[in-house]
Amino acid sequence: MFALFDRRVAVRVAGVVLVALVAATMVGSGIGAGLLAVTGVATMTSATVVARGDRQLGMDVLFAPVIGIAGIGLAAMIWLGGQVIGRWEAAIEAGILESGRQAIAPYRAFGVRQETLAAMEALYGDIARGVVAVWPALAALGIWLGVWLSLRLLGRWGRVGSDLGRRLVPRPFERFRPPELLVWPLIAGLAGLWSDVYWVQRAAGNVALALGVVYWMTGLALAWWWLGRRGLGTIARLALVGLAMVLAPFAAAWLAIGLADVWLGFREREEQTS
Repeated sequence: MFALFDRRVAVRVAGVVLVALVAATMVGSGIGAGLLAVTGVATMTSATVVARGDRQLGMDVLFAPVIGIAGIGLAAMIWLGGQVIGRWEAAIEAGILESGRQAIAPYRAFGVRQETLAAMEALYGDIARGVVAVWPALAALGIWLGVWLSLRLLGRWGRVGSDLGRRLVPRPFERFRPPELLVWPLIAGLAGLWSDVYWVQRAAGNVALALGVVYWMTGLALAWWWLGRRGLGTIARLALVGLAMVLAPFAAAWLAIGLADVWLGFREREEQTS
């Protein structure tokens, strides 16, 4: 992003060199080259949105183009390079299982019961299969957050034109809200989890995970906004939000709150009545 937008020539050169070094570490494998292509297209797309858009930059503005491009690119990688993806996923699963065996080895040496060891091995197996199943969603979220972070760094330390600089001014997190249309893919993904077809269930799980995280963040932003409206300062809000994250039911409720906000508009309702 610095290479694209910063007015200083030296910074642009440094940005290009850094991008080249990162690319050189990725092109040695099929999955790395594919991910590099996806992230490159996603970055250029988000740069176009920032350079030409008339909206102030926020995570919700970037989400649709970046995740859309990432999703299409990841689907194309899986479709065109199934064997490469399969070997890579097998390596991920084997690595997690090996880490699990190493973690369990001390317990085996201490004479822990065989039933307990078997349960621990089964747990690591479930974790390995789960990570392999949802890596596309994790990659897409990583791309999105990476682009958002790069633009935030550019807005903080870059030297850009005044128009672009105004759009790079961060908005409060409490105003975070994804595009409304994204609720329908999330609902479709949740419904797809009930399918008996493996590839449908896996695709639905990745969609549900990626968009579920986004609407969970929406619920968190609403909670942060609501606490602020009640006069709580940053320290108090951090303490309460941290406590809620420890209590799983409260943390899970943020997803439901984020979804409900699509139709109920909590912030608008309270601001109109106050």
